Amino acid sequence: MTQPPLLAAMRFRTDQVVRIGPLALRIASDVPVFPALHYFSRAARMPDATVPDIELWCLSDTDPGLPADTTARARNLAAGYYVTDHFGPPVRISSSGNRIVLVGDRLERLVWPYVVKYLLLRHTVSAGGLFLKAAALAAGDGATLIVGRGGGGKSVLVTGLCRNGATFITNSHVILTDGAVQGVASTMRMRPGPWLDQAASTAALDPSERLVDPYDAFPRRAGAAVPLHAVWIAGFRAPGEHDVQQLPPDEAVGIVEQFAFGLNVYRLEEDLLDLCGGDYRAFAAQYGRMRNQLHAAVRSCPTYRVRSDVQHPAHRDRLLRLLSQEGTS
Repeated sequence: MTQPPLLAAMRFRTDQVVRIGPLALRIASDVPVFPALHYFSRAARMPDATVPDIELWCLSDTDPGLPADTTARARNLAAGYYVTDHFGPPVRISSSGNRIVLVGDRLERLVWPYVVKYLLLRHTVSAGGLFLKAAALAAGDGATLIVGRGGGGKSVLVTGLCRNGATFITNSHVILTDGAVQGVASTMRMRPGPWLDQAASTAALDPSERLVDPYDAFPRRAGAAVPLHAVWIAGFRAPGEHDVQQLPPDEAVGIVEQFAFGLNVYRLEEDLLDLCGGDYRAFAAQYGRMRNQLHAAVRSCPTYRVRSDVQHPAHRDRLLRLLSQEGTS
């Protein structure tokens, strides 16, 4: 099929291939130094010659006049409703094959908050596996997922442990396939505190947060998928606190389903229905497959509620010992 003349003649001022879990994503924009790239770790950047699995074109200054998608998400974007509680100027989305074109202003507000999550969901629908909102780290030959609400202390917990011997996997997104954890190499959004080196961070979209690159922050980082051995539910509440309790499987499954299952957390049900061609029965089959896989994964390993001030050396050492015990076959 012949491309429209304007599309064929596009000249990008930002053009970078990044790795998002199992996918190579080309991010191209007519905006120089496109701010969306700040959300990807340096470890995610791939050589210029890399052939991408997917292309994302973000056009703020040039409109090639492509027809908008007819999905529920496209209608929402056209009305300025992005995802969950994010709103902004109208955006047109046009998809064809493995290319997604966004046309609008300040498109960095959509790349990480929506597009990355959508692509990870789409991948797991077609290839199997699960997309989870979770941090993950490793000790020995086993990975531990860290799940919890926003502001619950996941990033602080990961930072405290990975600066003191644990191996960093990811701070935000996980693909779980055949019982193994693969992370997405993103930067970490952190709020100010003793755990944050302001000089080694950059501004985030949210002015109350900073971005820290794990590539610079942690000496040990996992490059390959690591078998899942444990799940921690993080909920730090007070300085000096240390309370670790093992949870029964039924409790653990309910918590993880609501706070880590990407489809639920990021309100991607409309996207899944459109990926299923609007067929509710196909939607139910996909949802059931992912839900059953999630339950089986959580029930296969110990799950702990972890409320601990990891800045306290004695508490941190207890957590490192627990991590090592669960990370050894």
